[in-house]
Amino acid sequence: MMPFDGKELLQMAARYNASIEPLQVLIFIPTLLIFALLRRGTKQDTSRGVLLLLSAEWAIVGVFYFLNVVGDVHWVGTVGGILFVFAALFYAGAASRSFPPHFHWRADNPSLLSFLIVAISVVGYPGFSWALGREYPAVTTFSLMPGSVALLTLGVCLSARPAPRLHLLVPPLLVVLLAPLTVIAWGVWEDLVLIPLGLLAALAWWKWRGKLEGAPTKDTIRFDF
Repeated sequence: MMPFDGKELLQMAARYNASIEPLQVLIFIPTLLIFALLRRGTKQDTSRGVLLLLSAEWAIVGVFYFLNVVGDVHWVGTVGGILFVFAALFYAGAASRSFPPHFHWRADNPSLLSFLIVAISVVGYPGFSWALGREYPAVTTFSLMPGSVALLTLGVCLSARPAPRLHLLVPPLLVVLLAPLTVIAWGVWEDLVLIPLGLLAALAWWKWRGKLEGAPTKDTIRFDF
């Protein structure tokens, strides 16, 4: 037995969206900041800023969506909230390291794939929800939702230089693995997008992981790979 059906999920999404207004719009400001930081991508503080912004988005979804809304309906929301908060702490911890990964968009294939996934997370994924006929506030993809945050994180982490780090990809890939469940159980058809993009991200890490061998430890301070 599923803890709730698709109709109840949309009702919870509506309550969540109503409770965080106007954060759904304001969140685009730090999202644009992420774009600017990835384009700049030449200083250590840039990398820390990107990771801290990702941490904040995972924390918002974990606390306000899972713990406060879904957790009131079923314990699965509490579990989801704890996992998302742990992911937020994980990215915050990565930002606190002496030399966090260097995130930078350049004119190459990793940057192109990174930009594609980030663009889909911000525009394409929510747009798919609207195309399915969902109306605000009962939409599951409006900015601060699990799927869109996972896609944004995948895209950003693929821009790491000299190659993506697997440990940074793990939290969003776990969300991708749950996408078939959300589609089948609750009819969140938007999450179908996560599956091919998650597979692309995993293949990209596998293809480019060799670039990390012998790379300098201090690869975030004015190094350009």
